[in-house]
Amino acid sequence: MKTFLRSLAMAIAVATLNAAAATYTSSFSGSQIIPDNNAGGVAFPFTISAPSPSYITSVTVNLNISGGWNGDLYAYLSHGSGFSVLLNRVGRTTLDPDGFGASGFNITLADVNATDIHNFNGATVNGDFAPDGRGINPFNALDTSPRNAMLGNFTGYDPNGSWTLFFADVGPTAVSVIHGWTVSVEAVPEPAAFTISALGVVAVFLRRRLN
Repeated sequence: MKTFLRSLAMAIAVATLNAAAATYTSSFSGSQIIPDNNAGGVAFPFTISAPSPSYITSVTVNLNISGGWNGDLYAYLSHGSGFSVLLNRVGRTTLDPDGFGASGFNITLADVNATDIHNFNGATVNGDFAPDGRGINPFNALDTSPRNAMLGNFTGYDPNGSWTLFFADVGPTAVSVIHGWTVSVEAVPEPAAFTISALGVVAVFLRRRLN
């Protein structure tokens, strides 16, 4: 019996180790204009297919945009009822309603990054930042708006199915161009999947013992 119990524990451990996190990546490269002064914007739909059931542990987004006026831009990522605001009129405040005038981004957005992209006023906007997260109409967004739409809003959701990355330019005169984006979703199988895998291994073991 002790030998059986040791084998059972080993089987469950092996099943758990095999259920490691995986990263599912979707991307675009090319040249896509964001319509100027048009809240209708441009949307990029994509689909993620992961082993089911699974749940999301983290999401990271890379954006490569040139030209335009950064303070005009609004961008979000959505999946099912999950929603995260990536850019929301960067630099817009009550004293500066037009936001920052730098042109373009080459950035990685993740909740673990320390610098809020909304408050970064560099001439060149490169590097690692936290998403804007201000889940409010872009015509009303300010630096003081609540940051309630972070990428962590996807945590625990099933990654499978349709996603949308959306961009809009809500101010006049300057045109932004998207050259590339990447959405990376890390997910792991749900605990129930661990149990099913472990039981499958145990069943094979028992059949061999009985035979």
